Amino acid sequence: MERVRFYYDVVCPYSYMETHAMERAEDEQLVEIEWLPFELRPAPKPLLEPRGDHLRVDWTTYVYARAQARGIEIHLPRYQPRSTLPLAACLWAGSEGRLREFKHALYEAFFCEGEDIATDREIARAAERSGLDPADAVSAAYDPELQGTLRSIRAEAEAAGVSGVPSLLAEDGRTHWGMGGLERLLAGEPLVPRS
Repeated sequence: MERVRFYYDVVCPYSYMETHAMERAEDEQLVEIEWLPFELRPAPKPLLEPRGDHLRVDWTTYVYARAQARGIEIHLPRYQPRSTLPLAACLWAGSEGRLREFKHALYEAFFCEGEDIATDREIARAAERSGLDPADAVSAAYDPELQGTLRSIRAEAEAAGVSGVPSLLAEDGRTHWGMGGLERLLAGEPLVPRS
């Protein structure tokens, strides 16, 4: 069975959409996936303007069309939060065996309900929705060790040639940036690294 690393961020619409394809392949036992959080804009990198031209153009031109083609509900978020806290909580949810459910709760809150998922309230609500303890989830989000793990994952990913999400890292070291990487890998087609 093919083994891959999949890098995602819970504030990235392309990660959200590609997660559906990755989980389907995982469920069909076509691939073994190591799910790795990768913060797109860690501090002090500037965040995108929620109503800025970049987001408006990207969503109008690409995001909505891709989501519609895949039958995925998605809306331009009202917020563009830093994802450090929810991603640290994702590491914890993974250790509790509930990463998939927790990620889905965060994605739904952010991309369907328009909530700011970097708040304690939304992290706790995502935990509750995924069968986890809300207080433990919030504690995990602020855990310096888990936040350090996020930085280590990012450093290892960058050393392997990953510089954005969604990204796939194959066992042989090849990388694919963007959507469709797993399909290309399974079909024996060349992967497309970020240039």
